[in-house]
Amino acid sequence: LIDARTAGGASTSSSSSSGDVRRVKIPADCEAIAWDLHKMQYLTCACEDGTVMSWDVRKFDGGPVWSFVAHEFGGVSDLSYNAHVPGMLATCAIDKTVTLWDTHHGNPTEVVEIAQGLSPYSCGSRDMGVGKLFTVSFYPSAPWLLSCAGSGNQLSLWDLSSEAAIQKRFGDRVIGASAAAGIANSQLQQEEKEEVDNNAKDEDFEATIAAGDAAAKKAREGGSKKKKKGKGKKKVHRKG
Repeated sequence: LIDARTAGGASTSSSSSSGDVRRVKIPADCEAIAWDLHKMQYLTCACEDGTVMSWDVRKFDGGPVWSFVAHEFGGVSDLSYNAHVPGMLATCAIDKTVTLWDTHHGNPTEVVEIAQGLSPYSCGSRDMGVGKLFTVSFYPSAPWLLSCAGSGNQLSLWDLSSEAAIQKRFGDRVIGASAAAGIANSQLQQEEKEEVDNNAKDEDFEATIAAGDAAAKKAREGGSKKKKKGKGKKKVHRKG
């Protein structure tokens, strides 16, 4: 951890004794890190052995706030905090699953900071059907859409709005939902308007082509009638 707010934080010195650079040991290679978007003093790390750990950076040297094995049968490859739902954390792993966690405990309507050493609560897991997972992310403009991708050369979306257990636990925590819904509706309306405009252009183009075809057909028919009329006349020869 480097405090870049100070002059010493920008130093390239490798010395671990600097007050601006602090280090902690983790059990395996780090695969991903993320800041809790609602409690920004918490830094969370996902490790190759399946362990997920979080520190209060104000007490970085005092050990993690919590640490637990999130995926026993495959290392955690990524994690993501929900920007609209305090306490909602998603992890993905090479075991092909996404797991949702509640990092804040207490009544769903009463978000409480977790106690030292108390692990997050598992709220559900799902095999996303796209192979080993390497990345996961919540949609930034809406609270209930999650995406992930993996070794199957495919992307997968999970609509959490239809998950009763998730809605029961997190539904009352949503913040900024109106703004997010407004952005989503505005984008949808713009897309619908563009589709209507494109359809109108297509119809105008088709009408123009049809009118041109009709005019050409009429011209051909007119020319054909004149030819037939000309063929019916006999040439008169005068005797000298």
